[in-house]
Amino acid sequence: MKNKTYFIFLFIFLGSQLQAQKEINYSIPRLRLEVEGGVNLLFAEMNISKQIRESQSYFFDKDHDFYNGFVRKSGTIYTYQAAVKLEYVLTKRWTVASGLRFSFHKAELTSGRGYFLWKASETETATNFVKIKNIFQNNYYLGIPIEFKLYPREKDYFVRQYFLFGGALNFLVASEKKVEFQNKNMEKYSSAVKKHIGTPNIFHGNIYLGVGLKIGKSNYPVGNLEVILPVLTIGQYNKNTFAKIIAAPGIGVRAKIQIPLLKKNPLTYTVID
Repeated sequence: MKNKTYFIFLFIFLGSQLQAQKEINYSIPRLRLEVEGGVNLLFAEMNISKQIRESQSYFFDKDHDFYNGFVRKSGTIYTYQAAVKLEYVLTKRWTVASGLRFSFHKAELTSGRGYFLWKASETETATNFVKIKNIFQNNYYLGIPIEFKLYPREKDYFVRQYFLFGGALNFLVASEKKVEFQNKNMEKYSSAVKKHIGTPNIFHGNIYLGVGLKIGKSNYPVGNLEVILPVLTIGQYNKNTFAKIIAAPGIGVRAKIQIPLLKKNPLTYTVID
């Protein structure tokens, strides 16, 4: 008798659960305009020119009992980005996006102690050195990104998590160099210094992963916040490159605004809640 009672209760419970489930129908525009801005932090090795006089550009740190270099051979590159893309909704979980991305990064060769010595000119009888505080190189790129998003959950929550897989091809459109001397009277040697600064690569590519949050309903304009983890950089190892991005962990953050376009022929699907 008890077994029959338990069976009846179980049957009623399962029946009530099935009745409690409801279907949610979605109709999502397939095409979205995406405007993006962000910054990446990458680690780099500096290409130290032979014009630097290392024997006079090192000093002994009495406080820490070791020799410290005037010239820092590694540094951090901040890459600032802005992009306009179109995103297409493939399925209820997958999207793909592509467009144009403008990026800018500044590499810096700097001193650990005020200045370093640079050979400005040389004759048979004399060698002239100048004291330099910093050398900057600003590079501007235009890139073509392609990104895939995967939403773990089918339901269109107001805040919806996703994973990002992407890559980009970047082409150099402009580059400029700046030399900051310790003595401004030495600026006449600026051209002589710049001709020894490595030229940037015309092309470089990168592959990255990321996680993000979509904030808002897909039928309306939404915001996105993303954390990007660079995985691989290609094309930054040319021996003449001023700053060579190294295979080390980096990180980036981006913010996006997405606006639905062309609401005809939307993606329709049903989720059982």
